[in-house]
Amino acid sequence: MSGEEYTFVQCVDKASFDPSTLTNNYQVLNGDGFSDTVKIWKMYNGSTTVSIDISLDGVNHHDFIPPLGTLIVDFQGNHSADTTYGNGRLNLRKGQLIWGKNAANPTHLQIVGYR
Repeated sequence: MSGEEYTFVQCVDKASFDPSTLTNNYQVLNGDGFSDTVKIWKMYNGSTTVSIDISLDGVNHHDFIPPLGTLIVDFQGNHSADTTYGNGRLNLRKGQLIWGKNAANPTHLQIVGYR
């Protein structure tokens, strides 16, 4: 990367999805995936009634967004700069698909971890 890439904001194309069309099986929420790598990931659930289970692989349950909830993950701020783990530059890869389905237990306590 050139130095110029660090001096201005670069936006990745956004995607939208109608949560009322979710089923009990995971569906891709962001079309063909991200158009570039993502350093800050934000999702907003605009539904007032649908709770959504989120998956990064379409199989495992990775996160949960309640009705009118927002999920924000800063992959830069949430990673150690320890040289053992690189230089603190994690991101979601270009083409990463985000999967969603109707939440199986939306009234349960939801506990999520990122590393």
